[in-house]
Amino acid sequence: MKNHFILGLTLAFLLLLSSCGKKDDENKSNIQIIAEKEKELNDREARIKLKEIELDEREKKLNLVDNGNSGDTSRLSDTAMVKQEKKSDKKKEIQKEMSRKFENPVNAVKDYFEYIQRAVNETGNFDANMSKAQKLFPSRTVDKLKGSYRKTKQFVVVEEPKIVANKEDKSTVSAKVKQVDMVTKDGKEQEVTKTIAVTYSLTANNLGQWVISSAQVKSE
Repeated sequence: MKNHFILGLTLAFLLLLSSCGKKDDENKSNIQIIAEKEKELNDREARIKLKEIELDEREKKLNLVDNGNSGDTSRLSDTAMVKQEKKSDKKKEIQKEMSRKFENPVNAVKDYFEYIQRAVNETGNFDANMSKAQKLFPSRTVDKLKGSYRKTKQFVVVEEPKIVANKEDKSTVSAKVKQVDMVTKDGKEQEVTKTIAVTYSLTANNLGQWVISSAQVKSE
C-alpha cells in the first residue's frame, strides 16, 4: 500500500513538471509571437508614414498646377516652404530608418570590427570598446568577448565584410581578418599570426537594428 502511495506521488510530481514545461514553452512562444507582430506593425507604420508624405507632396504639386504655378516654387509662401522642407527632411529620415533596417547588415559587422580594433590598439579603452562591440553581438557575454581578444596585439581587416545572403530581417555576411596574438610557449611570450575567414549570421532586432546572432570561424 505504501509503495502504491509513493508511486502515485511520483506520477503526480512528473505530471506537474510536464505541465509547467508546457506552460513555459507556451509563454516563450507567445512572447516571440508578440515581438514579431510588434516588429511587423512598426515596419508597416514606417511605410504608411512614408506613403502619407509622398501623397501629401503629390497633392501640393497638383495644387500648384491648378493655380498655374507649376514648377514655380518662388510663389510659395515662406510658411509653406518651411513646412515642405520639414516634410522632406522627415521623408529622408524615414527612408534612412527603413534602409538601416533592411539594407545595411554590413555596417553592423564593420562597426563591430571597428570597436575591436579600438580595444586592441587604444591604451586604456579595452573594456569600454569591448562593451560597445558586445552590443552588436549580444549572444556573446562581455567577459567571453574580452577573453577572446585580451592577448590580441593586432587586428586587421583583410577582406571587407560583404553580404552572402539577405532576406527581410535575416542576413549572412562574410569577411576575412588577420589577428596577431601573444601566446606563452616554453616560458616565453611570442607572437602568433593567423588569418581567419568568418561568416556572421545577423538579425534585425525589434528596433530595426542589425545585430550579430552567431559566427562561423575558419582559420586559413
